[in-house]
Parts: sequence; C-alpha cells; structure tokens
Amino acid sequence: MKLSTASVLAALTAQAFAQTNFTGDTLQGYPIIEYLDLADVPANTISRFWISAAEAQGGLPYFLPIFVARGSAGSLESGRRLSLSASIHGDELNGIPVVQRVFAALRDVVSSGNFNGTVIGIPTQNINGNILNQRNFFSSSNNGFFTNLNRVFPGTSIAEGGSIATSYAYTIWNSVWGNASNVDIAVDFHTLSTGSNGPLWCYADYRLDGVQRLAELTEADVIKIDPGEPGSIETTWVDFGVPAITLEIGPAKNWNQTLISRSQEFVWRLLDDLNMLPSNYTAPQEATSIGLENSYRATNFSTSVAERSGWVQMNVVPLQDVEEGQAVGTVYNSWGDVIQNLTAGASGRVLTVRVDAAVEQGAGVLDIVYNATAS
Repeated sequence: MKLSTASVLAALTAQAFAQTNFTGDTLQGYPIIEYLDLADVPANTISRFWISAAEAQGGLPYFLPIFVARGSAGSLESGRRLSLSASIHGDELNGIPVVQRVFAALRDVVSSGNFNGTVIGIPTQNINGNILNQRNFFSSSNNGFFTNLNRVFPGTSIAEGGSIATSYAYTIWNSVWGNASNVDIAVDFHTLSTGSNGPLWCYADYRLDGVQRLAELTEADVIKIDPGEPGSIETTWVDFGVPAITLEIGPAKNWNQTLISRSQEFVWRLLDDLNMLPSNYTAPQEATSIGLENSYRATNFSTSVAERSGWVQMNVVPLQDVEEGQAVGTVYNSWGDVIQNLTAGASGRVLTVRVDAAVEQGAGVLDIVYNATAS
C-alpha cells in the first residue's frame, strides 16, 4: 500500500511568508536567502541556496547549504513535499553523501519535467559541529556551552529569549521547513556517536499514520518502534502530524559505502512510493538492500554499562543474537587486571557495540534490542 497523499498541510499552522527573501548576496555562486518559499523556486530544476542559521561570535554567519528539487509546475499541488536532512550531530557523516548523491542523481529526471513533487535537502545541518569534528553545537559565550541540537527543535527565536543554539534550530524549522508548511514527509539521517559500531537501523513512532510504511521502506537491519525523543527533529515532525523517521547509518566519521548505498536505495523506494518518479524510471545504482523480511523489529533497549573506568574489550558484534547473562566483554584497569565482566542484560539482537577501548564509568558499551513485534 502506498503512503496516502497527506492532507496534513491544511491542518497545520504555518508561518506565512509572502515570498523567498533573496538577500542579493551570493556565496560560491549560489544565492543567500533568509527564508524559503517553494513557490519561488523554478520548476523542473534543482536549485541551490545558502541560509544563515545563526551568527557566531564576532558576527560571522553559519551558512547552511540547501538543495531544492522542484518538479513540474503543478507538482506543488499534485505531489508530495519531502525533507532529507543530515548531520544535525557534527560527527555523524554517513547521511551527508546520501543527500548529496540523491540530488545529483535526480538532476535528469527533474529537468525532464516528469518529476511530481518537491524535495528539500540539507546535507550538513550542524556546521559548527562539523568544524569542531564533534557531536554538539558549541556556543562561545561565558566560556562556552555544548548543546545537542537534536533536543531543542522546533527551537526558540532570539526575540523569544532563545540562545544561539535554539535560534539556530528555529531558523531551520521556520525559514527552511516553513514551520512544516514546506514538508509533508521527512527523513533525518544520523549515525551512531563516535566510538560505537552498528548497522543500518531506524527509530519509528508507529502511533502516527504513515510512519510504519516509511520505516518498512528502509529495509533496515533493525526497526526500533519508539516514541522518540522530545526536541528531536523526528519527534518534532511527528508532533506536527508529519510522518518522519530517524535513519541511523552505521558508525560516526566513517563513510560506510554499503550502508550509504542502502540508504540511497531507500530514498528511491520512497520517491517511487510517493508517486514522485515516472513509472519507467530506473534507480541509478546496484541493489544492496536486505529485504524487509530480514528486518528485525524491536520495542525495547537493554544497555550494558561500564561500572568502572578503564579499557574495554567487547567480544560480540552488531546483529549477533545473544542470551541474557551471556558474556559480552571485559573491562581492564591500567595493569591489565579484569575489573568487570560484562554480560547481556536481555535476550535479543546486538544493535550497537563500543569500539573505542577507552571507557569511563557509567558509559554504555552495548545496546541490545529485543521484544520483536509482528507489526
């Protein structure tokens, strides 16, 4: 069954902008805008824009790159509006080439006049984190604060008392996504945090119609049926009635080409499912997906934690099935003495494994998913 054409836009309270505000400036040859109105984007074209999400200390702007693939002239009304976003955590890089390569491959079909819909892409959402090669957004006031941008959406403007970090999120939400008026289905690409390894998997809140279909189209190794995290991009979309998932693409800071390719294939399946592609279109890549029948569905996490600081050696790998109480790793002190034997807290499937040997007390070293569901 196809994802139904959403009527959600009519029910959403959107921030009204008369037209895209072009500042008149350019960066690397592309126009700088203050906000995006899809009606002003040329049809049958992939456009590139920059937007300043915030200003760093000294007034230097953080510019975000924005792709917009707009289909035929009537597709704003007849087609769907998809958001593809990546790297809201600065060390999570695998989603970046997914967005970039999808737009590169869309060029011919969009220019042909046979593309029915609109896709907005933000390949690098956390420029600050990318520069610092770490997860969070750093603000330098009062010697500095680190903020997890994926917990502050839809953000708060400076006028409403927001910080640079919350106003940064506010700009993305309102000036790019138009307070949800520019989007009716969304995918936010992530990876694990630095120091862990894992497969292709997604968070999906099945309580909203359309999310289950979206998750199943990923053909991910694991589908985690999950109510989401308040302030995350995925959960904020869901709160606004927009079907959305978080897709986790393996480890941080390591372009895993197989998982990147599988994620691209998911996007092509999604575009086809949304009736955005012409019926005779062939996706420009090899098939590497595992098939939905091989996706493991789960509702719960079990996390194993290091009780003391030291050096950890894990002896299980992602997607391995384990039994509760099974030995999964060892923590050593600086002398090489065993200070903790790690065991599985539940029977299920290994999702993530710590690969950074240096570990502090209280740090998670293993996530197991369990209680697979039939739906």
